[in-house]
Amino acid sequence: MSKLTPPSLPIPEPLRGAEHGSFAEKTLSVRMPNIGRLVLDSGDWSRETTGALRDLIEGMPHGLIRPLQDDGAPDAGDWERYLAPYLGQNWLQIPWFFAETYFFRRVLEATGCFRPGAGRGVDPYATLKRQGMAATPDGLRPLCAQMDSLRASSRSSSEQAEGIFAHLLHMAIWGNQADLSMWWSAEHERPARPEGDDQEEHLLVDDAAQASRYLFSLPEQPLRVDFILDNGGLELGYDLALVDLLLGSGRVHTIWFHVKPYPTYVSDVTAQDVMDTVDFLADAEDPCVRELSHRVQGYLSDRILRLRHDYFWTSPLSGWEMPSALRQDLNQSNLIISKGDANYRRWLGDRHWPFTTPIRQVLAYLPAPLVALRVLKSEVIVGLRPGQTEKMYQTDTQWLFDGRYGVIQFVA
Repeated sequence: MSKLTPPSLPIPEPLRGAEHGSFAEKTLSVRMPNIGRLVLDSGDWSRETTGALRDLIEGMPHGLIRPLQDDGAPDAGDWERYLAPYLGQNWLQIPWFFAETYFFRRVLEATGCFRPGAGRGVDPYATLKRQGMAATPDGLRPLCAQMDSLRASSRSSSEQAEGIFAHLLHMAIWGNQADLSMWWSAEHERPARPEGDDQEEHLLVDDAAQASRYLFSLPEQPLRVDFILDNGGLELGYDLALVDLLLGSGRVHTIWFHVKPYPTYVSDVTAQDVMDTVDFLADAEDPCVRELSHRVQGYLSDRILRLRHDYFWTSPLSGWEMPSALRQDLNQSNLIISKGDANYRRWLGDRHWPFTTPIRQVLAYLPAPLVALRVLKSEVIVGLRPGQTEKMYQTDTQWLFDGRYGVIQFVA
């Protein structure tokens, strides 16, 4: 695997749970064990699986990192290489992003996802995902009420479609609050979606207009857009609305959904989640939501909306360590729409970049133009204006990870 590094920039240290008082420390000490307990309580697991999940939970954060124990898994060889430098260290000592991806991979090891038996192919987060899916039609209804007029406008004028796309980006970003690894129950209520003028205050960077202008100013040709998906539920519903606008306008000819090859981060989207969501919305009470689902089913049948998975998206690798085959494929894209916090962290290597570092300098390695839609849930960010960080700490001491603020950042 060839590696690309951001040019002309020294790469900072990765975030680690060993940084006392950090959100990374809280994640590995509290949040991840709680997710393990949630999985333990949500399934009728065998004695072997129950014991493995308890060992995982009780070993955090001071237990030692060990090899995976499911040699038949499709990514077993990759993980053997990833783990080699960190064996014998504890969860707080290793890079945080590595620790998180390793934790979710250990959950699948414990539940027997890749072994013959009752757990093979079972999604350990299925119950939580169904709960999130159940609320999606109601959440989509206000947006779907606008869709008929939006589609009509997008056909009549490229300028109108450009504005509509930017508007949908503003709506879609807050769908990223539908993250079950952060807020999975009533006791962990997700932050309120900002409305109206509050959205401007809560968007720390807003490049929606630039991204839309770029896409709709491209010469007439078969255009391709790639979505690097994040959460299911309402967030995926907004993604489907974006797909409907782009393909329905005739401006974009092909869209690729890049999904996770197996369940991870609780609510991250797999191919099965896409199909289940589309089928579920087809039975919604609201006719606009049903019609959206039927159009998406048509896009899938016509293969102008396609699904692809790659084990890179469940690996602990940074964006500049992307496998060459995936990089060459994304090089064919006219625009990559990257969803969510974990994907954002991957692009930045989950490292301590100065917050005012220009994002274009860090992401110079990208194979295609990218717009990142991300609600902040970790202590990593670039592209802020001088003085903005200090102002944010005066406004909200937890602004970096409480899910109340977001960015729409475009890299041409």
